[in-house]
Amino acid sequence: AGSERSSLSWATPISLLPFKMKPAKKFLNKPEAAVEEMVQGAIAYERSLTRIADLHVLARADYPSKQNSQVAIISGGGSGHEPAHAGFVGEGMLTAAVLGGVFASPSASAVLSAILAVAGKPGCLLIVKNYTGDRLNFGIALEKAKAAGIPCEMVIVGDDCALEEKGVTGRRGIAGTIFVHKAAGAAAAAGKPLSEVAGAARAAAAAVGSMGIAMTPCNLPGATPSDRLSGYEIEVGMGIHGEPGAHTQECVACDDMTATMIAAILDKPGYLKVTKGAEVGVLVNNLGATSTMEMTVVARAAIANLEKRGLKPTRMLVGPYCTSLDMLGVSISIITLDSSLTAALDAPTAAPAWGKLHNLSGAPNAAGPMPSMPAESIVKGNGSKDDKIASLITAGTKALAAKEPELTEWDKIAGDGDCGYTMKRGAEKVLADLPSYSTGDGFALLHALADSVSASMGGTSGALLEIALRAAAGAYKEGKGC
Repeated sequence: AGSERSSLSWATPISLLPFKMKPAKKFLNKPEAAVEEMVQGAIAYERSLTRIADLHVLARADYPSKQNSQVAIISGGGSGHEPAHAGFVGEGMLTAAVLGGVFASPSASAVLSAILAVAGKPGCLLIVKNYTGDRLNFGIALEKAKAAGIPCEMVIVGDDCALEEKGVTGRRGIAGTIFVHKAAGAAAAAGKPLSEVAGAARAAAAAVGSMGIAMTPCNLPGATPSDRLSGYEIEVGMGIHGEPGAHTQECVACDDMTATMIAAILDKPGYLKVTKGAEVGVLVNNLGATSTMEMTVVARAAIANLEKRGLKPTRMLVGPYCTSLDMLGVSISIITLDSSLTAALDAPTAAPAWGKLHNLSGAPNAAGPMPSMPAESIVKGNGSKDDKIASLITAGTKALAAKEPELTEWDKIAGDGDCGYTMKRGAEKVLADLPSYSTGDGFALLHALADSVSASMGGTSGALLEIALRAAAGAYKEGKGC
């Protein structure tokens, strides 16, 4: 909060002072009840989960049947990162998740209760993101569990490549932790002992690096909306609790932002070491409020960037895995794969939030052939040219394309804001197709214009223009003029 830039001044009206500001809009009742009601909601619809007493601890409903045959895996941390961590509770991943308050570590007593509830003779592994509160509270619970005779180990994940590593603090733990959950969960599901489950988790933690970019910070329940990033600013490396990142800059194209994230992971000395030709897994993580369209474009850019580097992205996850409430942003996690890690990612899991692991081995499917109309239905011109008509079409389409910003602004007021872009696409398509038109053959010309509009515009305006042009062609053919 101390890094936020205030927009207030001595001239700010009293009605706009902080104590009068309304909190950010949320689908919540009372901010202080958010975590409790989230837990209630989770067990109401996700019947594979159960709650431990009245604690904010969610566990596999079948955990009693696994206590003496599998190592229990527990993770957790502050709420607000959903689906992390409760969404990854299930066969093949976590046994239980301990939820703290929003962005606040759970208490040591809650973590200890989770251990006592779900751990049996095979022992328990704690997977903890590298934050002071989490390390302290999970660490205290670890020591108490060991004193009670429960075999227990802890793995710390610090995968954030945003900032230089300083002192003993180490790097922050972010979305790459999900790969660690999966590696440990697969080992536990296979019946491996605690030492091997912990070893699988440490190997995954050492092989993963992550980096994010935020376009807006998150807004905490009950808090006023943040003005930390204004205008066209983005923050490179902003933390999942809104901590300061590496720097702010102007927003750039998706390919450039994706390249920035990947470079931070792969190009800094002392961070993730990947040799050319290596296979890697990729997580394109939605930080909370990013559209599916944007996520898919980032995934495209990430695959292309890694392949250009001579790497082989063979596994990919895309979606919300470790969010920051309503932050508009994306993070990318890269994990270097060997046969054992690939097998761990491929292993089955019942965790509801794992989603689909995409196997990128081999080339993408080739595009199918372009369908065509029957030859007898195609209007063919006589090839004649009329330079005056061509110059009029050129002038008109260029003028229309130039009006795109104005048309877009008008349509934002009156409609859905797409009119300018749609008209510009149509104008550019007509200009591109103009050399092929029989501009001296009115009937064929009108049908050719309709074809260009149909192929490029879409929307209501595209359909209406096509109808008008084809009707005009019919009238022209019947000698009624245009």
